[in-house]
Amino acid sequence: MTDVKVLDETGEHGDLQERVESILDEVVPVVRETTRLELPALVVFRIIDPKTWQVDSEADLAGFVSRFRARRPRWHAPAISLVERISLRGFRQVAPLLGGVLVMGATTAGPAEQSQTMLVPDALAHSGVLSSPYYLTQLVVHELVHHAQSLATHHREVWAAEKPSALLRAGSVKFVEEGHAYWVDQQVTGRLFGEPKDIHTAPATIQSDVYQDAMKNRRIVRMRRGPDIYTEGRQLVATAIESAGLSTFNDVWTDPSLLPVKRELKHPDRWAERLAAGTS
Repeated sequence: MTDVKVLDETGEHGDLQERVESILDEVVPVVRETTRLELPALVVFRIIDPKTWQVDSEADLAGFVSRFRARRPRWHAPAISLVERISLRGFRQVAPLLGGVLVMGATTAGPAEQSQTMLVPDALAHSGVLSSPYYLTQLVVHELVHHAQSLATHHREVWAAEKPSALLRAGSVKFVEEGHAYWVDQQVTGRLFGEPKDIHTAPATIQSDVYQDAMKNRRIVRMRRGPDIYTEGRQLVATAIESAGLSTFNDVWTDPSLLPVKRELKHPDRWAERLAAGTS
């Protein structure tokens, strides 16, 4: 049994709160069935302002770095502290654009086995999420999947026992998490609406001028360089599930040896073959 709590911490977006509550009531059982993963006993979605998003996201990042530091030898501490300072400085430079304009949703670790999803109404409007109930449903499903993933991996601690870098969203972890959530949101919206609904392929006209200008910011452009963890991650996960089956794929949440290695990210069929063969 999963209880759902949607909090409007701004006190100004009761309508959005009701919409998210309604969507969660509908999709919680569908997400559980589609993923075959359990959800936390309590699922929390918070509607917050950009400043709160920035403060809480920074605290989440610092928390992962702290847990990573605790798993490394003491003599690594100075280097880790340097990385932390650089990472936090970089985050602070782009945080106003991310939290207030670009980020559609963000799910972070909460107390015990819980997670929490942060939604910023301004960013939802700028990105076009609020232009259609289809896109808001896709977003809610996507973030809800992260709650299930986090419960399965105990906020990545299962992976961190063997791969401490997993705590910093390094390597293949982000491809698996985001690719899986993207694959699920397409499965669920396809089931609910007759065909998948995908804001990533929607017309740019649903986005505000502020959003499009933010995407051209040099820091944002630099941050987005490299592989697309959403589209490439989705292909990675879809190939694995089609080849090995969902139950076998789900072993990745509890076995860090099954995480894809770098060459498998470039060749999803190789990871799928390894999973299907049951080898680590």
